[in-house]
Amino acid sequence: MTSLSGPEVGIASLSVPEVTTGIRYDKYTMLGNTFLVIDESRSPFAEDGVRSEFARWVLDDYFGIGGSDNLLFIAPASGEDVFTFRIFEQDGSETLSCGNGLLAAGHFLSLRTDSSTWTLLTELPSGHPRPVRVSTGEEPGRIRVDMGPPRTVPSELHHRTGRAPIQPVESIKLDIPLPSHAPGAGGRPHQELWTGHLVFTGEPHLVFICGRGAPAWEELLFPPERTDESVALLDYLGRVINLRHKDRFPHGVHVNIVGADGPTLRYRTWERAIDKETLACGTGALACAHVCASQGLARQGSLRLRPHRANWHRPGAALHVSMSAQGGLELGGRPTLVCSGTVPERQSPEHW
Repeated sequence: MTSLSGPEVGIASLSVPEVTTGIRYDKYTMLGNTFLVIDESRSPFAEDGVRSEFARWVLDDYFGIGGSDNLLFIAPASGEDVFTFRIFEQDGSETLSCGNGLLAAGHFLSLRTDSSTWTLLTELPSGHPRPVRVSTGEEPGRIRVDMGPPRTVPSELHHRTGRAPIQPVESIKLDIPLPSHAPGAGGRPHQELWTGHLVFTGEPHLVFICGRGAPAWEELLFPPERTDESVALLDYLGRVINLRHKDRFPHGVHVNIVGADGPTLRYRTWERAIDKETLACGTGALACAHVCASQGLARQGSLRLRPHRANWHRPGAALHVSMSAQGGLELGGRPTLVCSGTVPERQSPEHW
């Protein structure tokens, strides 16, 4: 029998070949919201079609690296400490922005530059890049993202019947078909009219507050431990709202549920494009904080928001949101570098 205890005792040793070429990636997590980050100054991509193909492959759980929600491309832009921030989904599409992704990008840049503040250009698919200031926090490892003031959801993302509102938060009523097993359904499918609040924080968000225009389902949607019923209900709500109201939201909308029945706001977010709930959502935290402040449920200043699904895995997990008197929003958190690696260059059409 061959021992594996060491060469001195007749052990078979394994040598791992060093990969000197290929595409380097870093994997980050922000409270369970996960990203693969590519430094395009080191591994440039020729064009967007290649980026899209790479995203579909590398985010695939079975044939790529998998285990991540999104793929981020960071590249130098014109100007000192200015970079482009591009985020691709699992289906290869490019989306606008991502709060937790920007936190991860800040940590990524802190390891690669001598600066502590950077400007990241977001929302590139809109044709109007939006600069966002990202900086290191006072505590080691903490990153801050100044997202600026919230905005009205753009008309290309929300087809209205009337004029866009002046204020960024837009209250709307939606009919929600509920299944027979929903609370209070009495074993029969039915429809309810819910009041939600639309706001744009880099991404379009629809926020429902339990007990205020939406059912008081705190016990079902915010149980202390994970339940299949709770997971299935939020997944159902995210999907049915996006399917039933696709004419209104042609490119999808993030669906958020807030529990405001305690000292700390709890929230859950079902995300468009990837069509599922993530453990935490940064732009969702900003949207929920601002909507709750507009409804008198939160004060200006610093807030802690608990992404509830992340708390099933890491009790006490929270994102920090600062709201200035001028309406600006800042997101704070401590992203974690999980690992780094290298994947080979493309070898064939079957290999991404």
